[in-house]
Amino acid sequence: MEKDIVIVTNNSYVINEYDNTINIDGEYLDVLYKVRDLTHLGYSLVTHPLAASIRMFYSPVRSVVMRKGFSERSIEIIENSIEKYINTMGVRKPDYRNGEDYCTLDAVLLKEGIEN
Repeated sequence: MEKDIVIVTNNSYVINEYDNTINIDGEYLDVLYKVRDLTHLGYSLVTHPLAASIRMFYSPVRSVVMRKGFSERSIEIIENSIEKYINTMGVRKPDYRNGEDYCTLDAVLLKEGIEN
């Protein structure tokens, strides 16, 4: 993987698989907040911060690939993504019961995103 790439994640499967991770001790939303902070520090999105499936919103884990280099569009995407996540989840809670399955799905989707 390129050296200017970083993975922001709270998924232990991803943390154990890749060296270039920023480990988040928290929830999906905490990952989004860290991604937002990094976009303001000059990183841009490589993968979208939101899952493609509404069911994946209930995942307690998320991994987002970023690259060094400022992107105004990335700031717009992450700010909108945080708002959409909060509005979609409302008072709902993440699905911890299926946490292991979500870890696997997140890791597989991340690998596909990196390879393609």
